[in-house]
Amino acid sequence: MAIDLGCMNRPWAKHSFDQALSGIARAGFRSFGLLNNWNQDVKVTGDSDDAEADRVGARVRDAGLALRMVPCSVPIDRGHDGAVNYVRVLARHAERLGVRVLLEMGSNHPEKYDAYFAVMRDAAPAAADHGVTIALKPHGGLSTTADDCLRAIERVDHPAYRLTYDPGNLLYYAGESPVPALARLRPYVVAVCLKDETGGNGPDRAVDLVPGDGDVDFPTIIKALLDTGFDGPAIVETLGPGSVEEVDAHAARAFRYLGGLVGA
Repeated sequence: MAIDLGCMNRPWAKHSFDQALSGIARAGFRSFGLLNNWNQDVKVTGDSDDAEADRVGARVRDAGLALRMVPCSVPIDRGHDGAVNYVRVLARHAERLGVRVLLEMGSNHPEKYDAYFAVMRDAAPAAADHGVTIALKPHGGLSTTADDCLRAIERVDHPAYRLTYDPGNLLYYAGESPVPALARLRPYVVAVCLKDETGGNGPDRAVDLVPGDGDVDFPTIIKALLDTGFDGPAIVETLGPGSVEEVDAHAARAFRYLGGLVGA
């Protein structure tokens, strides 16, 4: 059993998707997590047709990477049936692409929480039909704190609705220490976003950092994951900014640092 170390395209949001893929592969990563960056017209969503999703999968494979997670961000405003169907279609794409984790962001609108959880209670079985798990991450709103995340698990109450542990976001949104949080969240964690952070939840907080440069205690976190047999995807979400060459260098440094911790 081993941690599946990868990287997302988010750090290359000001550059092209192909530059992101090549930079990630050259850094040494072999796994990839997709985010639908605003200036990269490369997406896998519940609105994608089969051909569009398959083209994205092929581009990732051609770069020598394995696609491990795609974003969910369920559209509650479409109504219950529309939102559930969105997840159902996305899960079908994920199954065909070999993806097992839908990265879910929750909701930041309290008036929509009940509708969100109702959708998730019906979407989770649909995801399970395709061998896929919806994995909520700390992201403010209904998933601000570790306790919020645990309450979400209780409300949905289905094994295909679990958690993506994101230590940087626990600091960023809640000012919550991520190490003790992991001890409580670990039974439900199926994926990890490796994100560093500085500034807690204060006015100068930041996450555009190479892992190891901020306040997250990655050695303790990685050891805890290894000690408890975690073997899912652990994907770097953020790095330092800069030119494509600078972001590539940040990725290489992140791989050396995290690879040393996970034994890659």
